Amino acid sequence: MRITLIALLMFSPFFLFSQKLEVSGKVVDQKTGNPIPGVYISEVGTNNGTTTDFDGVYSISVKDKSANLFFKYLGYQEETIFVGNNKKIDVKLKTVVTNLDEIVVIGYGTAKRRDLTGAVASVKGSDIEKGKPVSIQNGLAGRVSGVQISQTDNSPGAGVRVIIRGGSTLTGGNQPLYVIDDFPIIPDDSDPSQNPLADLNPNDIASIEVLKDASATAVFGALGANGVILITTKLGKSGKPQINLEYNRGVSVMDNSPNVLNDQEYLDFQISRGPQLSFLNSGNRTNVQQWLDIQNSGQRGNVWIDRITRPAQMDQVDLSFSGGAEGLRYRLSTGFLNQEGVIKNSEFNRTNLSANITQNIGKSIKIGTNITYALKETKGLVSVWDQNSLLRGVFRNNPFAPDDFDINDDPEDDPTAIFNAENVLTYIDEVQNFAETERILANLFLDYKFSNSFRLYTSYGQNRFTNTDSQFYPTSVRRGQDPNGFATFRSRDTQTSNFQTRLTFYKRIKKHTFNATAVFESRTRQQTFQTFGASDFEEQSQGLFDLTSAAQTDFPLNIVTKQTAVSFLSRLGYNYAGKYLVTASYRGDANSVFGPNNKWGYFPSLALGWVASNEKFIKDLNALDLLKFRASYGVTGNSQINSYQSLARLNTQRYLFGDELVVGQVPGSVSNPDLRWERTRQFDVGIDLALLNNRISITADAYYKKTNDLLLEVQLPLTSGFTSAVKNVGAISNRGFELAINTINFDTDNFKWTTNFTYSTNRTKVLDLGEREEMYFSRIFNFNFRDEIVLRVGEEVGTFIGYVEDEVLNSQNEIDNSPNNQLLENVAGQVKFKDINGDGIVDANDRVIIGNTQPDFIGGFNSEMNYKNFDFSFFLRWSVGNDIINGNTLFLDRVGQGNWNTLTGFLPNKFTPLNPNGTIHGDAPDTYSNFMRSGYVEDGSFLKVDYITLGYTLPENIMFKNHIKKFRLFARVNNPFMFTRYSWYDPEVSTGFGTVAKVGPGVDFATYPRSISFTVGVSLSL
Repeated sequence: MRITLIALLMFSPFFLFSQKLEVSGKVVDQKTGNPIPGVYISEVGTNNGTTTDFDGVYSISVKDKSANLFFKYLGYQEETIFVGNNKKIDVKLKTVVTNLDEIVVIGYGTAKRRDLTGAVASVKGSDIEKGKPVSIQNGLAGRVSGVQISQTDNSPGAGVRVIIRGGSTLTGGNQPLYVIDDFPIIPDDSDPSQNPLADLNPNDIASIEVLKDASATAVFGALGANGVILITTKLGKSGKPQINLEYNRGVSVMDNSPNVLNDQEYLDFQISRGPQLSFLNSGNRTNVQQWLDIQNSGQRGNVWIDRITRPAQMDQVDLSFSGGAEGLRYRLSTGFLNQEGVIKNSEFNRTNLSANITQNIGKSIKIGTNITYALKETKGLVSVWDQNSLLRGVFRNNPFAPDDFDINDDPEDDPTAIFNAENVLTYIDEVQNFAETERILANLFLDYKFSNSFRLYTSYGQNRFTNTDSQFYPTSVRRGQDPNGFATFRSRDTQTSNFQTRLTFYKRIKKHTFNATAVFESRTRQQTFQTFGASDFEEQSQGLFDLTSAAQTDFPLNIVTKQTAVSFLSRLGYNYAGKYLVTASYRGDANSVFGPNNKWGYFPSLALGWVASNEKFIKDLNALDLLKFRASYGVTGNSQINSYQSLARLNTQRYLFGDELVVGQVPGSVSNPDLRWERTRQFDVGIDLALLNNRISITADAYYKKTNDLLLEVQLPLTSGFTSAVKNVGAISNRGFELAINTINFDTDNFKWTTNFTYSTNRTKVLDLGEREEMYFSRIFNFNFRDEIVLRVGEEVGTFIGYVEDEVLNSQNEIDNSPNNQLLENVAGQVKFKDINGDGIVDANDRVIIGNTQPDFIGGFNSEMNYKNFDFSFFLRWSVGNDIINGNTLFLDRVGQGNWNTLTGFLPNKFTPLNPNGTIHGDAPDTYSNFMRSGYVEDGSFLKVDYITLGYTLPENIMFKNHIKKFRLFARVNNPFMFTRYSWYDPEVSTGFGTVAKVGPGVDFATYPRSISFTVGVSLSL
């Protein structure tokens, strides 16, 4: 017994030390109290660790009560807690006011923001959702420095152009590459309404990264010449299923309308003219008696824009179901948007479906799929941006034109009629316009981690995009009058497939971190385009729905094109002690669009980074959280041209051989076997700064990029038998500066206020056009205008030329002492053009640059405030220094001619014999309207409030009792304020398609009205 007692006493310390202590608890967010799943908990000094489950609960065995537990989770402040006698330890983690350790998506991988060497900007999906834009592109505007976003007009579902750091080309494709869940898409640059981001539901977006410098984009080679936008969609989290529902209902009303004469002003003007003033070509309308009769009858006129507009309703609902268990993560979502336009009978509908699913197989393999489907339907007003557009005629019509006037009646029978007028009510009711686009994007992937250092990823995806549109114009409108009604049909089907395999390597050896990526990729793209037309309708009541009554059909057109491409990439990265960063890449691309001598292009890049804040001499200052310097250089290519441009093609042609119509083939293009890659070289220097415990973060970049061997559509001599061809000709440059400042102004338990500011400036200059010094293009918003857009060596892109107005010829004495105008009549009241070269003659040699549509700088400012359960946010955007070509005043400036209406601002300054000092042309011949002149150029600078949102989230104690995770009510107003000197609806427009819209942006003609939207909604999570 004594021996046993002695043995127990001797070994009791070992028993005591070998006894484990079980500790459990729950980890929650300090501010919200919500559980945090996936928190890593470890026993300090050991390899012992665990993680919290979906409910934030954990359990861990530690050696004894002297242990310390370490709690770590991305985005939260780390905590170390002494165990002692506590068997239950509940922890409240505080969010970290920094995003330096945030994981961001880069090309073919991810990286910590702190370790980035390239110019990469990130936008969270939640930030875009606050403004609830119809398209994601609109939500990006002003949020990312260096990104310029312009819409064609304000119609529902309108197209949007995205330009990153200025255009890298002229007549080739200028749109960035979009990578949606690892699937690359290059949009059709000729039609901005087909941008792939317009097909995504903003509610499905987790994050968007914008790659801007060559180091970041060169890994995409030819695809990344114009920048890259990476979109990651939402994926469910492991744990209990979660249902999210959001519903919005709103109404839109037309914002301010251009001021034309109302009925009384118009009547007073016509009567005041008196019989001594003549109308141009007005015949018996010189008599004002008809206007006196209208006045005496008390008849009121119309405000035509009010007759075709309305308050427009909007409904939007988004539903998602997400969760995960046993290595499975999933998210299924659907969204519906029904948006009426403020123009009657115009409407935009969108349906979205998406499924993101990943499944772990064992510890090393993960498989998954991303599937998105979008259906967009547009109907109503046709976007016709020329001088026959309805939205031009609606302001030109005089207020007393009858509602039911028929354009086929003889205008001489009605002295108040307007020459070539359109009955806008008939147009709205009887013109048919339907467009439908459908996109399905499916991607499958396999991710195999076969060691701690190596990972293999392979994926295959397909993107199918179909677009159909049809229009019918009856004889009751001008476009359908001559052909006795006509219908057009177009369809386009694009199928793209992409296969990718990449191998990544990661190894950390003490202070040295190495990573490498090797990629092989192949792509195919096939497009089918078809058109068909019919005219001379005997029966028009059914329009598009009954073509059997058409006596004439147009020959159908069918075009099929195909492109193939293969690529390889190698990328190396090195990081020493978090201080010195190096990234190098080399990519090769081959594309079938180029000549047989130049199929391959090679694109290297190099980026260096120095995290100076990790140096001891700066750490000792305790002043900076981050100070990083970056520099990069790289080359990217551009292959955004149509297929077969390097080949001599034959076109089908019909012609009469005697009395018989026969079909033959004629040469359609010249061959160019040396057609090669357009190459852009870019140099970037940047700085990233964070201070005051990361409350202030600043990113600044300066860059210069030069594009050589432009894929330019050049005009050929008529003697060649061809009009144009794509050649490698010329060079352009872009030089700019970008600044982004993010601040956390207040961060207390009850109140938090954050702001974000962006600023960008860019200059695009033409450096070389080959054998020519300048090239001309025509927008033809006036059918008489020619060559009003110029590309000139030494000048910026977006330059317009024309004649400089110098008021009007006020008297015979002024006519006698003015230069001889060989373009216009030298009569009193006629527009006066400046004699620029001083030769005493006004002719084509006096055309000069009268406007440039590129802004001096653009920017944005976002403010978000949270007070207890209330949230309030607003967003501002601005553009300064850009001109707008306002073609809407075309024909509206013919004050008093042909019974047309006019703008109120023109009337007091009209030249008449009774107002000889007037500065606006009078009843002189209207030949001045045949020339592009400075009167069409206006300042397009603006400051906009994009949205203001106020929300309230129910307290957690109320929600949890009802098994609700989140319940938020909100109200929002979009486009509430705009400050500008521009005279029309909105200076942020750029109408047109194709090449002329690229080289001559910023033209506003017959655009859809701007509207203000008021929305209320509810967001619910279960």
